Amino acid sequence: KADRKSVADILIIPMVENLEEPIKLATKLRNIGINTEIYLNDKKLKAKFKYADKLEIPYVIVLGEDEINKKEITLKDMKTGNEEKLEMDEKKIKEVIDKKK
Repeated sequence: KADRKSVADILIIPMVENLEEPIKLATKLRNIGINTEIYLNDKKLKAKFKYADKLEIPYVIVLGEDEINKKEITLKDMKTGNEEKLEMDEKKIKEVIDKKK
């Protein structure tokens, strides 16, 4: 029996019209073995976090214009509520996630 309701390790919540960067990041994460889902439904931010919580997705990345321009993300740990600023680099993100497993 599965421990979690979703296979995703990370949910990316894009806050931009152009999905090029969120898709690029998701692809890079998937390529190094991190199951990644992109939330595409047009809902309020709170509903998007509820979705991650309901499906027991451990981490959420909110990706907006500022994050894309600064090339950094905020990784939210859904269990603890802690948020960590990281550069938008799939290997760094994987490092942080692997440490917490």
